[in-house]
Amino acid sequence: MTVSLSAEHRRLTHAVASASDDALARVVAVFDRMADRREADRLLDAARPRLRRLRPPRPIAFTRLLFLPLDGVIMDSRAWKRADGGLPRSALPALGDAVRIAMGHEATAIEAAFAGRSFADLAVVDAAGRQLWRAAGNASLAPAPSWSGTGLGEAEFRHCAALAAGVWRHADPLWNALLDARDGPPDALVQAALLQAAQEDASVIEAILATILTKAARPGSVVSAAAAARVGPAGVADRVLDQWIDECRPDLSVSDPQGAAQLAEEFAEAIEDLEGSAAGRRPERRGRVAALRRTVGEACRNAFAESTTHHLIEPLAKAGARLDDAGIRAMETTARSLRRLETAGRALGGASAYDAALRRVTDSFAVLRGNPQSNVADLARLTEILAGPEAALKLLDG
Repeated sequence: MTVSLSAEHRRLTHAVASASDDALARVVAVFDRMADRREADRLLDAARPRLRRLRPPRPIAFTRLLFLPLDGVIMDSRAWKRADGGLPRSALPALGDAVRIAMGHEATAIEAAFAGRSFADLAVVDAAGRQLWRAAGNASLAPAPSWSGTGLGEAEFRHCAALAAGVWRHADPLWNALLDARDGPPDALVQAALLQAAQEDASVIEAILATILTKAARPGSVVSAAAAARVGPAGVADRVLDQWIDECRPDLSVSDPQGAAQLAEEFAEAIEDLEGSAAGRRPERRGRVAALRRTVGEACRNAFAESTTHHLIEPLAKAGARLDDAGIRAMETTARSLRRLETAGRALGGASAYDAALRRVTDSFAVLRGNPQSNVADLARLTEILAGPEAALKLLDG
């Protein structure tokens, strides 16, 4: 039986999307060493929400650094339409080639400056990125020979090049806002990024705001600040926020309690900000925000219940509650992450589900306590982390 190319691609895409977190990180490391990443990028499309959560260390590459300021409008190529704006992911390598050709020796020098470094080297990213974006914004771009392989025409190239160049020209203030994203970012940085681009096409304004929202801790405040700046057509900020809400996917991994806790905390902060901001309280948006709260709350409850079973109840039962020092330290670390996940999740509702999950844990610990080989002090310590000192004392009292 002959398997079609499209069927084989679907099989590989499913394999990548369903891989464990550790396996996915290894796959990405292999893909990052490939000279031609176009097929790899297509395979990774289904796993991109998880990659944003996992944030595996990635080497700095010319094309990836070049399009960092456009992260908010890079789309799955199959869903992209020129009329909708944005950039199709499949076009990025060829557009990067056009920039490289236009910049000539300057591109080679910038690339040499970050050779062998990763995106964890923020100082290198900052220096090389600002230099690259300024040069790219001023470059005169023409389709590179590789553009023919994208399946897109000259009109699509003009659209992609104009949008990207418009953002690159104002990437300095945009990058300043991204660097301070965990603090909101502050209204002044959001407005500075938009005001500098005030004379650009509306698609550039949208791209700048969408990219800020990909990192912003407080999306409602960001959009309220953007609306107050009065840059671009009326309603542009609201349109970008609605799209951001609709595309939110709370991918809380059971295999990574620490990552799940961090993501839950970020979502809880973002939803609280949305509900308290002028942009989030608009009557036409309240339903969207309420639906997002329900979706994230359910994801948190499911992740907590499954993680307590997978990381605590089952391994302790298998070991007869007798773990070595390294094992119990790892379990205590997991318990602290789960407590963070529970705290963030309770803020979103469904307290009774967390109470029930904790009862399952403490009941299982009580059963294990009766095992003569069990270490009761370890069980009490885990109980204290998860459920508090009173529950731990109850376990010790038997």
